Amino acid sequence: MGLFRKLFSKKEMAPTGESGFVSLAFVLLTEPTLPKSKDVTRFYSEFSPDGDALVESVDDGGEQTRKEILSLQFESGQAVFIALMPAAVPNGEADNGAQFSVSSLGTRWQLPDHSAHLIVTVPSSGSELSTIDRLSRFTSLLAAVAKASPSVGIYWGGASATHDSEFFISVAAEPGIATRMMLWTGISLAREPDGRLSMLSLGMGQLNLPDLLLVVAEPSEDTALETFFDLLAYVASRGEPLPEGDTVGRTADEKLPVHYVESPIGSGEQVWRVEVS
Repeated sequence: MGLFRKLFSKKEMAPTGESGFVSLAFVLLTEPTLPKSKDVTRFYSEFSPDGDALVESVDDGGEQTRKEILSLQFESGQAVFIALMPAAVPNGEADNGAQFSVSSLGTRWQLPDHSAHLIVTVPSSGSELSTIDRLSRFTSLLAAVAKASPSVGIYWGGASATHDSEFFISVAAEPGIATRMMLWTGISLAREPDGRLSMLSLGMGQLNLPDLLLVVAEPSEDTALETFFDLLAYVASRGEPLPEGDTVGRTADEKLPVHYVESPIGSGEQVWRVEVS
């Protein structure tokens, strides 16, 4: 970690603005191996939604740095860093996040043992992308790194979720917002006192949007997941929260009111609640 911090302390690599490193996630490994730059750049082209290629950086930091940090950049000039950490993510954080990934729904997938991880980050400086485009590009990068590595999972702290690597790669192969939203936010399931299913998103803060609390009656449970991510994608595309009392629906005729309530996980934040019968 010392070398990683030293590298980022260089003036030309320091992020600008209060947001700091806006894109950060961990690729979890079965063995401490830094992927080859040619593999990451080649695989990135398979996932990229905007055609911006990933190339090797001119300034690679020297031989010692190359053993621990892979320095790449997008053709647009934005830097990419992949740092090898020869240890598991501490305190079981990555393991705990598995329960909030869609990849665990119905399968009870649990994160396999990992002995190392890669810190993948894209500094915020030099980027003129929208938030959605930034997240989408970062998703493609993570999929490429996972495919080029002996990876078992991807811990995305901003989503509060750890995704199965195979699931992540398959979802990242699809460019749509509603599909990739499954990687951008975790999901917490619970039951209301009356038995209805409630679904809470955990990552919309990355888009500067409130999380969604969808409450679903039994007749709609089979389609609840699709409805959940369609609503999140709709608001993400709007780029701003829906007003209190506004309506949304699964069809042109359906009018489901939007109400703001305190988050059920006790964060003190407001979430938008929608009830589906």
